[in-house]
Amino acid sequence: MRKAAFVTALALILCLILSACGSQTAAEPEMSEVVAAVEAAVPTDGMVEFDANYLKNVFKLSEEQYADCYVMSTNVGTSIDEFGIFKGADEAQTAELKSAVEAYLQFRLDSWMPEYLPEEFPKLQGAKLWTEGNYVMYAILSDEEKTAAETAFQGCFKA
Repeated sequence: MRKAAFVTALALILCLILSACGSQTAAEPEMSEVVAAVEAAVPTDGMVEFDANYLKNVFKLSEEQYADCYVMSTNVGTSIDEFGIFKGADEAQTAELKSAVEAYLQFRLDSWMPEYLPEEFPKLQGAKLWTEGNYVMYAILSDEEKTAAETAFQGCFKA
C-alpha cells in the first residue's frame, strides 16, 4: 500500500514538473532589441526618427496610447521609405495600435498624388503590417527591404 502511494505521488510530482515546463512562454523582447534587429536589416541612412508630436498629428496617437514606439522615415524628398514599431501595454492597446496604423496606411494611400514620385508608389501600395505579442510593425519599403524587416522583426519573437 505504501509503495503504491509513493509511486502515485512520484508520478503526480513528475507530471506537475513536466507540465510546468511546457507552459512557460518566452518573454517579449525589449523595444531596443527589436529596433536593433530591424535597423541591422534595413538601411537607415538618410532616415530620421519621428517624435511624439508627429505621432499625435499624423497617427492620431497620444503618448498614453502606446507603451513605446519607434518610427523612422526618410528625410530625402525622392524616397518614401518608412517603418514603425509600436508596443502596446496590453492586448487591447495593441489592437488599437494596429487599427491606428491601418488607418494611417489607408490615409497615405488616399492622399497620394499620382504625379508625385510615381516610381515610389508601389512601396506604399505594398506596405505591410505585422503583429507579434504586444508589438505592431509596419513597413513602406522596397520588397527586398520589407522582407528583411519582416524577418528581423519576427525573429525577435522566436523562442
